[in-house]
Amino acid sequence: MKLSKQERIATIIVLILVILGVGIFVFIKPAIDGLSSTQKNLDNKQAEYNADVEKASRKTTLRTQIEDAYAEGEHLADMFFPELASYEADEAMRKFLAQCKANIVVEQLSVEEPTTASLSPYFGVSKDVAYELKTYATRGAEADEAEAKRLARLAELQAALGSAQTIGASTVSFSVTAIDREELLKFADEVNNYIIKENGKDTRKAIILNGMAFKCPEIEKEYTSKVNEINKEAERVGKAALEKETGKNPTEITPEVNPSDSEPEIKEGDVNVSECLYKVDTSITFYSIERMQNPKSQLDKQDGVTA
Repeated sequence: MKLSKQERIATIIVLILVILGVGIFVFIKPAIDGLSSTQKNLDNKQAEYNADVEKASRKTTLRTQIEDAYAEGEHLADMFFPELASYEADEAMRKFLAQCKANIVVEQLSVEEPTTASLSPYFGVSKDVAYELKTYATRGAEADEAEAKRLARLAELQAALGSAQTIGASTVSFSVTAIDREELLKFADEVNNYIIKENGKDTRKAIILNGMAFKCPEIEKEYTSKVNEINKEAERVGKAALEKETGKNPTEITPEVNPSDSEPEIKEGDVNVSECLYKVDTSITFYSIERMQNPKSQLDKQDGVTA
């Protein structure tokens, strides 16, 4: 079949268009897609490079901050004990008692197995009494600004101190006896202010006395004596009233005394030792934190520093 001149031109144009279309989809479009992917990878690598450059520029500062944080943590760790086994807690207790200056006697010492305890910051909040006159008198921009600063500072402290932390704890139970309450209070003060010399400096150690309660027999005797006097007076008035109403003298009734309940007879000049001693059952807890490892060797390794 013989094509006319116009048909041949149209056929050639169609072929050219087909070739161009095939070339675009087979060669040009993949090249554009590859270029886009390459540009994206380049942007990512450039971002990583910029981040590494920025991090490298802060390397000296970061190392200083890490070393400062370690120095602060190392100092705080000095206040605590290392993790104590049972026999080590017993030894720590005996060392404390050896330097104790209070005139006391410790008996029935019992050491519990090591465990954990939770320590959390405590913020004392005083109760605010509010009433209209006070609110009116303290209202104003200056007072509101001062209150806002106080609340902001409290929030910063709470955020800085963080939440409760779990640490190691070893508890030693015992009975402590003293000749008067002042000696027991001295003993409690010594627990609160336990300071030992370590690494050439005085360090206050983290121990706590888990409560101390004792009776006051002299006060009990004083009130018992007053109660007896009141009862005697009430009995006298009652008998007088009864005699006035009935005209008869009421017979005095002597209560029976159980010999087993009576106090032991004390001769004149003798001293009842039990009345002269104060005994309290309590316990002391030793708090422990493992010391952080010195980061210097790890930092030197990262910085390529060799010994």
